[in-house]
Amino acid sequence: MDELEFRRRILAEPSTIDKELEAFAEQDSDKQAFIDDIRAFDDELNAALNVPVPDDLAARIIENTYASEEHVEQQQNDNVVEAKSRFAFNRFYLAAAASFLVAISVFFITTKQHSLYSVGEHALAHLYYEIGSLDKHKAIDLEYVNEKFATIGGHLDELPGKVTYLMFCDFKGQKGLHLVFESDFGPMTVFIVPSEEQPFGSGSDEFSDERFAGHISRGEKADTILIASIGAPLERYNNMVTSAIRWLH
Repeated sequence: MDELEFRRRILAEPSTIDKELEAFAEQDSDKQAFIDDIRAFDDELNAALNVPVPDDLAARIIENTYASEEHVEQQQNDNVVEAKSRFAFNRFYLAAAASFLVAISVFFITTKQHSLYSVGEHALAHLYYEIGSLDKHKAIDLEYVNEKFATIGGHLDELPGKVTYLMFCDFKGQKGLHLVFESDFGPMTVFIVPSEEQPFGSGSDEFSDERFAGHISRGEKADTILIASIGAPLERYNNMVTSAIRWLH
């Protein structure tokens, strides 16, 4: 799971947060705070939209119908004041709800547009979104990596350097593995995305910007995307990575 998937799932169902999301949020106090804020807002929104009708409303209407003209006029004036106050109060929550719906719409529209990017553009955007992954240095045991990789059907014999970052991610709608390993040319990012159901055929196999270069290896079982700093021998490392991947079925 990556940050985008985490926020999408929280916003979609703030009242039914499952154990996977809670475990992911425990890694970061900001993520837990995000959950708390969304839950609090959801409670306020539900309360604002669930205004109960008074039990004696019908009796009060009948009583007012037979009241004197002066009393009716006074009551009407009071009701206008009360209605204006209630309207001003509820208008805030309705405006907040509208803003919330607009934000959700923008999020999903942006996500949909994002899925139209080429694989290379998407990979670079994903890397920049999680740029902090390149600053990790603590080694992750290869056995643990393979425990996670096995859930999507794969196994890694070895990598050219120690793994320092590991996370499942939503890559253009497919569940994939996002990992970083150390090399003589700095940290290198690998996305391994099963592609039997949705092969990523768009875009060039080579891509780059002013900081990073990448290569896409399109396979029968998965597409493997390797990204490294400009100037790194990408082809050599790409061959080592792809030759290390085995599929269990």
